[in-house]
Formats: sequence, C-alpha cells, structure tokens
Amino acid sequence: MSILSFKQELLRKGIHACNSIIAFSLFFLDQNDVLLIVAIGTILIVVFDFLRIYTKQVQRIYNFLFKEVTRDFESHRLTGASYVMIGALIVLSIFESRICIPALLIMSFSDSAAAIIGKKYGKTKIFDKTLEGSLAFLLTSFVIVIFFIPDIDFTFSIIAIIASTIVELVPKSNLDDNLLIPIVSAFIISLGG
Repeated sequence: MSILSFKQELLRKGIHACNSIIAFSLFFLDQNDVLLIVAIGTILIVVFDFLRIYTKQVQRIYNFLFKEVTRDFESHRLTGASYVMIGALIVLSIFESRICIPALLIMSFSDSAAAIIGKKYGKTKIFDKTLEGSLAFLLTSFVIVIFFIPDIDFTFSIIAIIASTIVELVPKSNLDDNLLIPIVSAFIISLGG
C-alpha cells in the first residue's frame, strides 16, 4: 500500500465521505430511483477506471485529477471509487432502505474515520492498520447504527459493528473493503433489524 501524507489521506477520505450522498438520498428519493442512478454511476465509474488502466489518454486525465489521492496499487487495478459504487449497488439491490442507510454510512464515515484517526494518532499496528483507527471505525459505526436503527436488536448491532470493523482491519487479497463493508454490515443488520 502506498503511503499517503496526512493531507492526502484527509482529501481522499473527504472524497470517500461524499459517497454518503447515496445513503442520504434514500430519505428523499424512492429506492428504485436511487438504485437506477447508482447503477448508471457504477457503470460510468467502472468503465472510466478500466479505460484509465488500459489507455494513456484517460490515465493522464485521471492522474491530473486524482493522482494525489490514489494509492500505488490502484494504478493497475480498480480504484476504491469503483468498489464503493459496486458495493452500494449490491446493497441497494438486495436490502430495504432502512438497512442500506446505515450500511452505506458505515462504509462512508466509519472507514474515513478509521483512516484519518489511524493516520494522525495511530501508534499500535495491527496488520497494516492501527488499533486507534479500528477503534474510531468501531465507535463511528456504533453511533451510526444506534442513530439510524434505534430499534435494532442490540446483540445484532454489536455483531454487525464488530464484523464490519474486522472486515476493515484484516488484509484482503483482492477484495476491497469498500465492497465488503457495506455488504457485511447490511447483511448482519438485516438479521437484527
């Protein structure tokens, strides 16, 4: 994993947190409309990502816009943005909006909190992450679940939060946590919600 400066990580996670618009749009739009918009967005972003990998012209445009916030390993594979959209598309396709909202917010805000706190204050290394970042993920997820699904069974909320934290923490070979976090969160929340 390439090492981004704190400023670059802050910018990357600021962009990442903007994905929360998908979750918040479910308060104002029909879920099928949001699903259609996300499906179109997913296609556009994934196609752009593939073009970036295989064509120099698109790669130059991408690098001009996003090089500062791109990790080295993303130069030859899909970026986190593609996985965010694919994860959101899957969750929106399977689960009802009251489950989608916290799952997508965990992916947007808890993942961002983990990276920012871990980068700024992280001292205790666990795999390639930090204990401090994981605690930030856990606490942020707890607030999101309790706020957005106050009637959820407490045991399932804790299981969903811990499982999502583990997914964010543990290294994955080819699966991106932006894909896995919302799916795991939504699945477990749906069992207790």
